[in-house]
Amino acid sequence: MGRPRKYTERTLKRAVEEYFDSITREVGLTEKVDTGRKDADGHKIFENKPVINKRGQQMMITEYLVPPTVGGLCEALKIHRSTWAEYCDEQLHPEFSDTTTRTRGRMREYLEQQLLTRKDVKGVIFTLQNNYGYTERREVDFGPQASRALTAAAVPMEEREEILRELYQEFSREGVLPGGSGEG
Repeated sequence: MGRPRKYTERTLKRAVEEYFDSITREVGLTEKVDTGRKDADGHKIFENKPVINKRGQQMMITEYLVPPTVGGLCEALKIHRSTWAEYCDEQLHPEFSDTTTRTRGRMREYLEQQLLTRKDVKGVIFTLQNNYGYTERREVDFGPQASRALTAAAVPMEEREEILRELYQEFSREGVLPGGSGEG
């Protein structure tokens, strides 16, 4: 007989929420509003006012004090990453499906926000591509030939080699290929 399972559907959900609660806080959004007054030096005086949504409620955002990670989650749950991977498998543990799907969604949402706010996003892109199924699509325009059915054989060898050289140089500059500088 195997070891008893560490979590039930309810206790896993609660433990995941405790993890997120331990690394986040809710912050009310405010904006600086001109009071119409000036200080002794003639500068406008501003004060922070709550940002109100269309429902008349103050806008709140979740601020991550520590980035959410699978490793951090597993540490908080006191389980191995392979155990979390099993929990995420709907075939093995359909009872955890809702909790694991929502958890992965929250982590993905954090990463998507980082894409919009960070300057260096290589690590974010790597994680989204390798753990969340994101892909980067590149399109190559073959000019006027694009309107007809195009196969590699329809493009002369010299043109194919030139296109490949250009793509190689572009990817090398972006640091995608080995030896690339990563600088544009």
